[in-house]
Amino acid sequence: MIRISIHDLIPPIIPKAIRYINRSKGMANYHPFDQVPKSIKARLILDVGANVGDVTVAALKSYPECHVICFEPVNSTFNILEKRLKPYAHRVTVYNEALSSISGNTEINITSFHGANSLSPQSSMHSALNPQVREIGKETISMVRLDDIARSFPNKTIDIMKIDVEGHELDVIVGGKSFIQNNVDTIIVEASLMRDLSWDDNQSILEVFQLLSEMGFRLINVYDLHYAKNSSLMCVQMDCVFRHKSKLS
Repeated sequence: MIRISIHDLIPPIIPKAIRYINRSKGMANYHPFDQVPKSIKARLILDVGANVGDVTVAALKSYPECHVICFEPVNSTFNILEKRLKPYAHRVTVYNEALSSISGNTEINITSFHGANSLSPQSSMHSALNPQVREIGKETISMVRLDDIARSFPNKTIDIMKIDVEGHELDVIVGGKSFIQNNVDTIIVEASLMRDLSWDDNQSILEVFQLLSEMGFRLINVYDLHYAKNSSLMCVQMDCVFRHKSKLS
């Protein structure tokens, strides 16, 4: 039997228009903050892997009273980020550094697409599924542990932490384990399965899940799933939302 609901009769443009109107009235959050609990009234947001600032700007618009702390290590991208955030200068703090499990200098792989720059080498799976993206050089950057640099934050309570670092997510969490488990409410983390270099060992995203679980976080949402055609990997990337269990009723 075919079941039809009222939602099947509504043209897709109508809910999109409603979301647009609600946003213009300050009644809805911009993506990806529309994927976290609506009860969160964020005052301090941590954007790790800020790139050119898309998520930071979405945060500033979603939460008009929030302050955003950004980390972006690549100089060219950081310069774009700074210029883009000038209108919000009083509401942002930007660091030209990468968060990692250790502090010091290292080389990052620069690619033909700025959003794919990564401390991890491009995996064969990522290369095969993204032939338009290729490594074109390296750049020396500065790395710092979150547990160390968090001492300089204006406030220690992070309402939302977003991590999008192209395969380096586990290192970010390891370097900030103490701070994160004691000061962070909600985490948005990208899980790029096609970035994984460890198929013959442990799948790194499972290590991320296990570590966050040990730190008291629980998975509450999965969104933006991307699938590959004609690939045994199938789902190649997704975004996951975790929240500390102390915030769950």
